Amino acid sequence: MANLKQSAPDWCFFKGNIPAEHYYGRLKEIGYAGVEMVEPERWAAAKAAGLEIVNMSGPGMQDGLNRVENHEKLLAEIREAIATAAQNGIGHVIIFSGNRNGQDDEEGKANCVTAIKQLVPDAEKAGVTLVFEMLNMHDHPDYQADRSAFGFDIIKAVGSPSVKVLYDIYHMYRMGDDVVKDITENLDIIAHIHVAGSPKRDFPGADQQIDYPAIIKAIKAAGYQGYWGQEWLPGEDVLDELAKAYEVFDSSAA
Repeated sequence: MANLKQSAPDWCFFKGNIPAEHYYGRLKEIGYAGVEMVEPERWAAAKAAGLEIVNMSGPGMQDGLNRVENHEKLLAEIREAIATAAQNGIGHVIIFSGNRNGQDDEEGKANCVTAIKQLVPDAEKAGVTLVFEMLNMHDHPDYQADRSAFGFDIIKAVGSPSVKVLYDIYHMYRMGDDVVKDITENLDIIAHIHVAGSPKRDFPGADQQIDYPAIIKAIKAAGYQGYWGQEWLPGEDVLDELAKAYEVFDSSAA
């Protein structure tokens, strides 16, 4: 039995150079339980391999919920994503703050809260969790939710079990946040975790800055039971690297 539930997002690992059936079948053989951000034309292949489609990405990474003028368009699009997710057994829809563009952070938070509160009835009725993601300023210049506290403040203000955080350890580590403290103290509002090596967003092994074995032990001990999503930029042998990453994380949780 696996020591951790692990998943792999398609955007960084599925290259289209091998059939989807082979790719997903191999992920399942390695031990992965889920895949993320899968294009609709591959949903059937992923499910046939026995993998859960964990999430789908909503709109608004640059032009986001932090701006009132974006709300009408984005709320309609996110509602459509919630409905699609519910119809296809996908548990999470990822949502974003959008770029700062000179806006005060408190105003950005307030606007996100106003928008997300309008989506809560849709998410709760559909049985879908909206997961708010924070990103680092190095890979995503000017993204407003670039610190852990920004996301946590929003989720606490919304106050619904259908709205939580997608916590990316790589992104928040790059911003200097205390990732173990963040996660263990806010476990009740964290739905999903992403990982990558720092600072290059590469294989999360021993030859990078983040001490994942220690982090895994602390977060597992705190009671986290959700997915650990491997979200990094691989070399040429994608499936071999995914197999090695799986083993690194699984053995660290033993």
